[in-house]
Amino acid sequence: MVTKIKYVLLPYLILSSLLIVYLLVRVCIAGILSSSTFSPLLEGLLSFPVLAHYLIGVGNSYVGYWYIPFIMVVFAISPIFIRFIKLSLQNQILTTIFLLICSVLMHRGPFQNATSVFQSTLFFTPVYLLGIISSEKKEIIYSKLTGKEFYILIIIILLAGIQVYSGKLGNYVKDPFTFGGIDLMVIQKIIFCLFFMVFLNRFENYKFKLLEIIANNSFGVYFIHGIVLYVLAVIKSKSGFSFPPDLFIIYLLVSLFVFFISLAATLFIKRIFPKYSRYLIGS
Repeated sequence: MVTKIKYVLLPYLILSSLLIVYLLVRVCIAGILSSSTFSPLLEGLLSFPVLAHYLIGVGNSYVGYWYIPFIMVVFAISPIFIRFIKLSLQNQILTTIFLLICSVLMHRGPFQNATSVFQSTLFFTPVYLLGIISSEKKEIIYSKLTGKEFYILIIIILLAGIQVYSGKLGNYVKDPFTFGGIDLMVIQKIIFCLFFMVFLNRFENYKFKLLEIIANNSFGVYFIHGIVLYVLAVIKSKSGFSFPPDLFIIYLLVSLFVFFISLAATLFIKRIFPKYSRYLIGS
């Protein structure tokens, strides 16, 4: 837990604070400009949800930052997962199936809701447990599914087709105790993980320099990419520039641009602060 606090939570708090301070400054400026008195300024500062921003990943302004509060809760309850590892395989599977049923009915929580961190913990727990089982029983999985990747991929495409046909695109998000159908996204992505696990196993002993660099700097890329996207969104908004809608090639190019800018920034920060970069960006 000490390691996770130093190399996961601390970078999150530092980088999130940059945006939170920026947003607070905007509130101050808006309050000062709107009135000759300090009342609007004080009201704005007192109503600013600082704690909520930290709990929900700065309001999702930094894409993906919701993950850190959730995963810190998972780290905190790790003794439960250690007990899970000691269960028999049958009990592990039954427990995971029960929790997965809960997840597909509960869905992910709304980002603007501070309690969504706990909903995310419940929602992703069966995924975490499946990862434990897959790691422990990987040889059985490889022996049963190697050579059957094509059939797994067909199931994935069929599930994606059902989502498109039903109009349920993207993540399924709702409050926990309302009914919104079955979350097909989490089922499809679990099967997708299984596909990649089996398909990529054949390359396990190959060495790719670029992949090694990416792997060694993955947490830095994760922390930086949200900031890069935020800055690009601000530039795009201020300049009035827009992309043609629904073009996959644009999405791909922008994704690659953001990824490699984030990787370059990570490597730069590691070069400038070799002893402290893990505290700043997790890499």
